[in-house]
Amino acid sequence: MALTVLVWDRQRPPGKVCAATGCRNVFIAQGSGQERHYCSRRCATRERVRAHRAGR
Repeated sequence: MALTVLVWDRQRPPGKVCAATGCRNVFIAQGSGQERHYCSRRCATRERVRAHRAGR
């Protein structure tokens, strides 16, 4: 019931799947501030290091 109310109020699902390669964790994306793309700082750092080493 609470999930239905959350989706109804926000008009979008409250969770997301982590954008990191190989990580399929789901996390709550609600809150103030910038939109999250990763489930944790560890995943975000891993992706940043991977991009840096790839020469981007």
